Amino acid sequence: MIKGFFEGCRPIIGIDGAHLSGTYKGQMLTAIAIDGNNEIFPIAYGIVDGETGDTWAYFFRCLREMFRNFGVHREDWTFISDRMRGVDGAVYEVFPRATRRVCAQHLYSNCKQAGWHGTAFHKSFWVAANAYNPYVYNKQWRRLPKLIQRLWIICPKCQSSGQGTKARSWCMKKIGSRFDKAVEMGPNQLTEYAAGVLEERSQQSRFCSVTVDGGGEYEVKEGAVKYPIKFDARTCGCGVWQISGIPCRHGLRVIYHQRLEATNFVSHYFKGKAYKLTYSEHIHPMPDPTQWPSFDLPIILPPPMKRASSRPPKLRKRGKHDPKRGKRNSTVRCGKCKEVGHNARTCRGGATAKQKKADAAAAAAAGASGSAGAAGSGAAGSQQGGDQGASSSQQQRNASSKGKRKRT
Repeated sequence: MIKGFFEGCRPIIGIDGAHLSGTYKGQMLTAIAIDGNNEIFPIAYGIVDGETGDTWAYFFRCLREMFRNFGVHREDWTFISDRMRGVDGAVYEVFPRATRRVCAQHLYSNCKQAGWHGTAFHKSFWVAANAYNPYVYNKQWRRLPKLIQRLWIICPKCQSSGQGTKARSWCMKKIGSRFDKAVEMGPNQLTEYAAGVLEERSQQSRFCSVTVDGGGEYEVKEGAVKYPIKFDARTCGCGVWQISGIPCRHGLRVIYHQRLEATNFVSHYFKGKAYKLTYSEHIHPMPDPTQWPSFDLPIILPPPMKRASSRPPKLRKRGKHDPKRGKRNSTVRCGKCKEVGHNARTCRGGATAKQKKADAAAAAAAGASGSAGAAGSGAAGSQQGGDQGASSSQQQRNASSKGKRKRT
């Protein structure tokens, strides 16, 4: 697989470290590249006990040894990462001619945590980060605070690498799908990423005008700004063409003016031939560990577990670029109304638990008084009925005694 990086990817390597959350703690150091379709291409990864200068130097030495085993002895690589500890010294110790760059996205997050924020700072920062020529960069540089200038290192915006314990399965799945895509591509066919960028810049080139200067040089005017172009060298004053490898909108205006095909001026890294070479080899499946053949090699053990001096935290501090947590499986009960399904912050103003308790007590009291009243009225009715019955019986007895007297 490493041959695909040498033959089809640009000499830019992104490095990062991820905490392991399994039984055995530690950190996984990774090295990745970007293929012609602007996708992550894994190069190597290793497990170490911590992220220090010594562990990064060990990782870079293994990386250099792997490069040399494939006959690659160049050392002018470009390494991109965040401001991790020990990386600078380790890079220049193993690769003295390498170029070190810091991810602008991570640097921007560090600046915001330090208190630098606002619309003006945000605009100046990202215009300078995405600048392709010194004029635009220096113009925005002067607007940045002095503190940020001491920390600033210009570099492209990076992508987050895939984190997880199943690194091999993730790599095999991704590379397998891209291998099938590469088989169907023609040698001069552009990747989806390059085709999309070229189409977008083609639409923007409609607002540019060309002036032929002779000798393969042109002047392209966009609005009130003029850009010199050396067509044979494939360079533009804006700097986008020579840095990105895809013609800028000014270069496309010249290409269309000459009635030429724009895809012929795109770098070979973004074409099907390089994409095929990148994924010409894929990760082969492996049998179950119980079916592995016997070997006499040393057994690799996990890194030694070290206990920290203070109380170990239960959860790792989550960064800005970490994925959001899923919903909790436990039932949420509101602390205000004691109902299930929401919390006190999202409660819609229902009765509180105290009010519900008072209402229940009042209802119980009202029910008790009502039953007592019904019982009292029933007793009074029975007494009245009894008195009336007794009175009628007495009248009947009196009438009967009078009748007997008359007969006698």
